[in-house]
Amino acid sequence: MAFDASPSWSGFNYQGKVAFYYTLHQINALPVQTDFSNLSLVLEDNEDFEIRKNGNFVSFHQVKAYNTSSYSKYSDALLEITLELSKQPNVLGKIHTWKQINPKTSFTSIIDSLRNDIQSIIDEYRGATPKIGETILEKAVSDTPNRPKTSAIIKSAFPSRPVSNICSVLSDIALNQNDAISRLEAYVYDDGNSFCDLNSINDKIKSEISKLLASRNLINTPQRVEKTLYYFLGMMDKYIIDRHKAKQGAGKLSIDFVEIIDAAIQDHEGIGIHYLSFLFKERFAHLMEEFIDDPDFYAETDDKCNLKEAKSILLNLEPLELWTHYRYFSPHINLQELNNTVNALKVNEDGIRFTLAKILHELDYNCISNVKEKCQITYETTSLPIRRYIPSTIMNLPLTHIERKIISNVNMWEFLFEIKNIIYDGADVHLFSPKSITHTEAPIGDDEDPRSKRDDILNNISLVPISNVKVALSS
Repeated sequence: MAFDASPSWSGFNYQGKVAFYYTLHQINALPVQTDFSNLSLVLEDNEDFEIRKNGNFVSFHQVKAYNTSSYSKYSDALLEITLELSKQPNVLGKIHTWKQINPKTSFTSIIDSLRNDIQSIIDEYRGATPKIGETILEKAVSDTPNRPKTSAIIKSAFPSRPVSNICSVLSDIALNQNDAISRLEAYVYDDGNSFCDLNSINDKIKSEISKLLASRNLINTPQRVEKTLYYFLGMMDKYIIDRHKAKQGAGKLSIDFVEIIDAAIQDHEGIGIHYLSFLFKERFAHLMEEFIDDPDFYAETDDKCNLKEAKSILLNLEPLELWTHYRYFSPHINLQELNNTVNALKVNEDGIRFTLAKILHELDYNCISNVKEKCQITYETTSLPIRRYIPSTIMNLPLTHIERKIISNVNMWEFLFEIKNIIYDGADVHLFSPKSITHTEAPIGDDEDPRSKRDDILNNISLVPISNVKVALSS
């Protein structure tokens, strides 16, 4: 695969859900007594995901969650999967999208549009006289470090073939002498649509879970189906984390169909903390995506995006780890147990979407310090003395109100021992003392060390506006 999306994927995104939906749909299409032991789902190997039987390819799948129907947005993905299909006879190709893909102007289908793309690559190469390395195909076989994406896709598919051979392969595809294009299609869901929006995919997965339970005469309640869904999302999350660890390894991780069936038929009524943590992680990811999709707050950039880099760090955490980070991001909210997760999100969704996402977007991700053992992400200055700032979900509320909430939150007392600067979405720096409410201290004795003890609460905590932190990090 030319471009692996897994570094920015938590297991709760559209791609992972489509993979699970498709796998469950394939299981339900076969008799219950079928031997599923030789079938498996693999993500991010040759394509976004693939189905294998006895280790051999059955189908390749590209998944794109673009909020557009423009063919040009999908042309690279269509080319990439076509080239992989050209090397694998009898393997099927599917592209799954959020929006329906429209064909290019003057064409009646995406397949004809794709065939025209390939023919244009061929014509450009054959028509170049002299051939001085400027065509897409010539750049694909050159050592040019920053080749165009189309050239990079071709290079990835045919890493060692000469340009004349690649041109011949593309010609065979365009003329259908190699039937790769004929084996490719936009996936059609059971509602007859060749697309599925982000809000509908969960319902489609739950429908397939319900069908699987019913076909095996098992208890089939909405509560059980939903908890099974989030168990699957947890499986996917673990899979992606393991996938990252195995990145440099020779073997590829896969999820057997049998494992998926066993997970579906298992009673998850007592899943408790796991269900809530998966539910929380998906909601957290969704709120981050809402910020990115809102043109009033976010604009694409050619450089690396601060928010996307920070989001990648957070969404590659285990769900319970992310929850712990969230508690540190919200020192003003009393989050005693994970069973408060749903209520916390109900009252503080705006804090995640409009404040935390804004902080992560505006501050330089290169200044992030990720202290994994403490489940803390902070921003650190590069100049001495080093100052640490922790991002928060604290919105522009009355400062005395925020102060009281932080000091009275007994579940954040550990926080009061070590985090001096809290980034919030306010206009002014506000300095306050946690000791002002927690207790009154006796005067220091003549024979006592006047220096603060290591286990003492900080004398002062500062609420710092985003703009001030931005200046501090850049100096």
